[in-house]
Amino acid sequence: MTKTPKYKKQIEENRETITKMLSGADTVKRLNNLNWVRHEISYTEPRTLFYIPNKEQTPYLDYNSMKNLGDAYDYIVNNPKQIIDMTEICKLHSMLCAGTYIQGGLFRTSPKIIEIMVNGHRVHAPDAAYILNKMNEIVFKLNNPDMCALKRAFGVHYDLIMLQPFDDFNKRTARLVMNWTLIQNGYRPIVFNQRTDKQKYKEAITACANGRPKEYFSYMSSCLVRTQREIITLLQNSKTL
Repeated sequence: MTKTPKYKKQIEENRETITKMLSGADTVKRLNNLNWVRHEISYTEPRTLFYIPNKEQTPYLDYNSMKNLGDAYDYIVNNPKQIIDMTEICKLHSMLCAGTYIQGGLFRTSPKIIEIMVNGHRVHAPDAAYILNKMNEIVFKLNNPDMCALKRAFGVHYDLIMLQPFDDFNKRTARLVMNWTLIQNGYRPIVFNQRTDKQKYKEAITACANGRPKEYFSYMSSCLVRTQREIITLLQNSKTL
């Protein structure tokens, strides 16, 4: 059983509420709104989703990575009408990789295993030779005006994660592209800032890979509703200096 239809109605109602609140908002409210989302995406979210302090995985959550996430977020906010094509996706990846050992914007040339389980087995991403064609397909779907904007946003997030086009920072790139799509269609970005998101985020992607896309879309929709509500609360509590 899915709550997706219910979430869709809530998303549209919240979008209208936020739009009205911001249409007559003063500069302080707008800045508070933008700064809060930026902080959550570049600081709280990566710690929530991927901070695993063990010897097997070195978390890229230093100041440089935080700054890169913030810079990339600023870019998508400042370019709401830019067509999201392969070049732009590679540009976002380059921003995320600045100052790291990963060469940004270049597709991987090696095999890749995705850390999710499908029918009891870890998933292998498509062979590197197929990345270019797969990316063209992803970009085509992303810019299809006949498809629901939410479906396109959540779809590109999933597709990029499953393709793993880059050597690293694929999930971060996927979330930015998703949020860029949401922004371009009048929605607010999604932030994953709850403790339960770490497990539920992985479970939602795994469910979709196992042929249960409704569970994935329901989870993503619920996160968008939650973020919208947090923004509404923030705007309600904003005070003019």
